[in-house]
Amino acid sequence: MRIIFLGTSAGEEYPGIWCECENCEKARKWGGKNIRRNSSVILDDDVMIDIGKTVHIQAERFGVNIRKIKTLLVTHSHKDHFNTHTLWTRMAVFTQLPELNTFGSKQVEDTLLNNDRYDKMSWNMQFNVVEPFKKYYADGLEIFTLDGNHNDGKTHSINYIITRKNRTFLYLTDTGWPFDKTLEALKSYKYDFIITEGTFGFGDDSQTHMGFEKNLRLLEFFNANNLWRDKPDYYLTHMAPHWCPPHDEYSPIAEEKGLMLAYDGLVLEYPYDSNV
Repeated sequence: MRIIFLGTSAGEEYPGIWCECENCEKARKWGGKNIRRNSSVILDDDVMIDIGKTVHIQAERFGVNIRKIKTLLVTHSHKDHFNTHTLWTRMAVFTQLPELNTFGSKQVEDTLLNNDRYDKMSWNMQFNVVEPFKKYYADGLEIFTLDGNHNDGKTHSINYIITRKNRTFLYLTDTGWPFDKTLEALKSYKYDFIITEGTFGFGDDSQTHMGFEKNLRLLEFFNANNLWRDKPDYYLTHMAPHWCPPHDEYSPIAEEKGLMLAYDGLVLEYPYDSNV
């Protein structure tokens, strides 16, 4: 299993597009891992989680061929996670692309249908409406859906437990502290690694996002319930500049507590068992 982070920022990006706070100015000055674009990951070259407005730029930057994507998982309809303009430009006019098998909530589907340019045939998409706490299958994936603690219209965000062959990971963003039913569902799996949001960092508590203290609580939850397949392997994404220090400052603080800060372009490698 191979994961590449195309982006690791919250909605306003890092540095914030219109912001000159201390964190944003440091990020601009330092560059490198301190620069973050909208959160998205690629799994094994053929699966994408979230498709914001910067994914195509980031894909080119990191040498990812997004024309190979067959499966798209969407956490929620907010534009930094689901940009329908990017999907519109996918129309196969000169290049034959694989059908895009897309999974998301009814709110995500409604957002798609409300795009006046949407056409299922020319956009070459199949949309699957998902509900929390159910299993779905696509292209060698087992996808278990979770109820995210983050409002999205009349519903919540969808988070995902993803299994392919002998590897399983959790993708938990956008969400506040998980609902009790979500925490119980998490206990049904063993994880090679987990990726969760860390939007609020050292800022004020939020009901619909997580920060450093909630991240540490979740790490304790995984450790106490023996949910790791091997060792604890916890990555943070979806950083907001106003509450999370720049990567160069935040990363050593997080690592000391057992958390790893993801950054744009980070690649994770978890080899599959050749017998599976």
